[in-house]
Amino acid sequence: MNWIQGLAKAIQYIESNLTNEITVNDVANHVYASNAHYQRVFSLATGITIGDYIWNRRLSLAGQDLLLSKNRIIDISMKYQYASQESFTKAFTRFHGITPHRARKQSHRLKYFRPLTINIIIQGGFDMSSNREILSIAQYSSCESDSIAKLFAGAESPRVSNKVKEYKKIEPWQNYFLCSAICSVGLKMGSNIHDYKFYANITGDNFAYMYSEKVGNPDNIQVDSGMTNSFFVPQLVKKAYAAFGYDCIYISNSEIKKDFRAVMNAIKTSVDKDIPVLAWGMGNVMCSMTDVNGLRRDQRYDPLPEACLIGGYDKNDVLYVNLYLGPKLLTDGAMDEYGYSAITNGLDTTKGLFFVGEKLPPTDMRQMYQGVIDSIPTFLTLPPTEGDGGMHVFGKTAFETWAETLKTDSYFENKTDNELNDTCWNLHCSPYCCVCTSSAYDFFKSVVEQYPDLVMAVILLPLYKKMQDYKDEIWTIQGGFNPPNDKFRTHEFRAQIADILRKMGGVCDEILLAYGEVGKTN
Repeated sequence: MNWIQGLAKAIQYIESNLTNEITVNDVANHVYASNAHYQRVFSLATGITIGDYIWNRRLSLAGQDLLLSKNRIIDISMKYQYASQESFTKAFTRFHGITPHRARKQSHRLKYFRPLTINIIIQGGFDMSSNREILSIAQYSSCESDSIAKLFAGAESPRVSNKVKEYKKIEPWQNYFLCSAICSVGLKMGSNIHDYKFYANITGDNFAYMYSEKVGNPDNIQVDSGMTNSFFVPQLVKKAYAAFGYDCIYISNSEIKKDFRAVMNAIKTSVDKDIPVLAWGMGNVMCSMTDVNGLRRDQRYDPLPEACLIGGYDKNDVLYVNLYLGPKLLTDGAMDEYGYSAITNGLDTTKGLFFVGEKLPPTDMRQMYQGVIDSIPTFLTLPPTEGDGGMHVFGKTAFETWAETLKTDSYFENKTDNELNDTCWNLHCSPYCCVCTSSAYDFFKSVVEQYPDLVMAVILLPLYKKMQDYKDEIWTIQGGFNPPNDKFRTHEFRAQIADILRKMGGVCDEILLAYGEVGKTN
């Protein structure tokens, strides 16, 4: 039995026994492998341990049972192999962020970790030892935290307050905020890469076209900030840190809560070394938003999504954080001269922290670019996937769903200007903004200039030029990001853009076909 068949058999076995007593050893025995060896295989292939996969799936199903059945909480806990209702409640609250009792009482929307499925993209005769991606929900939603012990040696800092004062700030116009934060850390570590879009190649933001799974985006999911806005993928951050030559230490929210003082000391140590700490999502953030009537109102985010930089600390565990919002969207006086906002209790709900680790050997840029190119089919062929806020579709499917939305008159006609402003941003301007942020064509131009022997880059260059030309064609028709409302009320105007979007979806097919054709010749 090859490893792919073994992995599929292991997943099927787990799914069939989620309500039975099952151990990691049982899974390994089922595929005739040793315990230690198979744990490594499973974790490397899926990005998640066997134990965590079982835990995530059981609590996902328990949540569904809680909301859809009238079974007692104690019965649900026993069904999913919890020794007591108390232990189930603790695990449930840690996973879903709410107690079982409150979730049922409030009909709360719960997290759902979907069954892991295996879809291997094999391009003709490509060597399977190269960087092939296994498409699985687990890979895009879970990463095991590093140990707190890997952090900087962490005695309490002798300072009471300190700030990193010279650094590249995150700007609200950049859109790929995770990539901007990585770029800022890289510059502090001696990198000569000043363009944050370089890191968008590694994270996949440059190559992932997304839209709501449903026509009309009824769940109002956000799609204007690329792949990493909706999918928290610590593995990709680690790859990006390696690109500027350093290991990356990821500390999850659960690890932060295990030893908050050690984590705070590590943050202080990093700041004292003049190195910002990257955070994904910062809690307890106050913004000042303008509503549809032009009135300013304060709004609290817990957490505010997307990446930010922790660049300072003060007494009483105050953190100084560079947020992407900028002064226009923060409350008055919330940003200091260095671009920081003072945040208390911000780590309570952050998804995780990224610290700079040990220096790595020099990066082989040719190999890195080849890995980026190899990953592109992954981002174009992802199945419908639940991200932060709802279900997304990708590649050609995203463009077709987007086009169908624009051609549906009921979303745009007979609406006031205020209603249409929100509708147009949500359904079109936002995803178009994301497409405009992509610099995929520039990436291929640079790669072909440096490494003309990278055959796939040479082949893909004209296809991404075609994608850029279509994007520019929409810009010409619209006259900018936000066309006048009266244009959006016109079916012909929207249909014209929809036709171009479908052509962009066709280019996605051409890109995938190119990989297949090259594979046949290798």
